[in-house]
Amino acid sequence: MPRLIILLALLVGVLYSLHLLVKDYQALTTASKLLRALFKRDLSSQSYTKPAVRWKRILLYDPIQCARYFYCELGAQPNNDEVLRGFVYMLTLDPTEQDSAAHSVFKEAYDYGLIYLLRHP
Repeated sequence: MPRLIILLALLVGVLYSLHLLVKDYQALTTASKLLRALFKRDLSSQSYTKPAVRWKRILLYDPIQCARYFYCELGAQPNNDEVLRGFVYMLTLDPTEQDSAAHSVFKEAYDYGLIYLLRHP
């Protein structure tokens, strides 16, 4: 019984970390910004904020490394899908100071995947 509870807690953490990753991706895509701009009444009150990914928070809620494996897999295969290229694009954004260490973890996982792709074409 205690193992089941621990497993369920880990699953909730993984799902939440993937939820954060997808939410940040949606915030960065131009389609969602366009829709927000179309349905906004007063565009002059809109302030521009630099897009950022909450890498530290994603890493915190990723206890069994699913998001890291996801980025490793992205590096290990050619990205023909626009959505997958969007997740790779998230790695190119400059992280905030508090997220830089966590960003390097995901960047390293992606680089491991690229090395694998180069060695096993």
